[in-house]
Amino acid sequence: MRLPMTMKLAMIVLAAAAFVFGAEEKTTEHKTFSGVRELVIDNVTGFIEVTASNGNAVEMDIDKTLSGDSADRVALAKKEISLNTTQEGGLLRLYVDGPFRHGGHWHEVYRFEYNFKVRVPRDVKLELHAVNHSHVTVDGTAGDYKISNVNGPIEMRDVSGSGSITTVNGGVKVLYARNPTGATQFKTVNGSLDISFRSGLNADLKMKTLNGGLYTDFDVTAMPVAGEPPENHNGKLVWRSRRMTGVRIGQGGPELQFETLNGDVMVKNREK
Repeated sequence: MRLPMTMKLAMIVLAAAAFVFGAEEKTTEHKTFSGVRELVIDNVTGFIEVTASNGNAVEMDIDKTLSGDSADRVALAKKEISLNTTQEGGLLRLYVDGPFRHGGHWHEVYRFEYNFKVRVPRDVKLELHAVNHSHVTVDGTAGDYKISNVNGPIEMRDVSGSGSITTVNGGVKVLYARNPTGATQFKTVNGSLDISFRSGLNADLKMKTLNGGLYTDFDVTAMPVAGEPPENHNGKLVWRSRRMTGVRIGQGGPELQFETLNGDVMVKNREK
């Protein structure tokens, strides 16, 4: 029996899909922890989404996907990839572990992804790390933070607290409910920084970009920024510019540092 050409093409596409995707296993796990004052999530592939709640516990749903070109490769991933969970007093750490932590070539054999959806008490201190196929979002928290990503953006909405927010390939967007009271850093390489504060901000800003502009709708006064010490080259002193612009908002206060290579720095008054 001869098959119509369209049916033959469909069979070829299905066969190709089976070859590319092979086998896949998806699971979802719900976890609850009490007495948490500090939360550390160290992820590798996948997103992290954190939302403040009115409860006293940390609750999370964790979606895990393992895939490979065969069922045997997925079985190997199940043996080698794990989520280590440790709670020591008020410190809770979740750590995605596998051969990649020790220089192994896991990506040549199988693929994996962990996606975290987390609800936390409002004042919990956060330390969140992601690397690939990832975004990191934080909504409504009031504790201090250390947020990092590599290949993806970071967005924080209606947050308070101070800390550092750093990525490499992606933008950073933050909307403050209360202005930081401590030194805070915002940094990326390929992306813009879009940071909105409350009116009445008192801070000293240091801003830097190479391929982009520096913008603010706050009233500012210029501040001198110290240069780096000179270097001696063949008996001659050479100064290198840091290309950092310093301005003061209001009466001055905590140092807020903004740095990108390819993108704009935008410091906004969210109430204008």
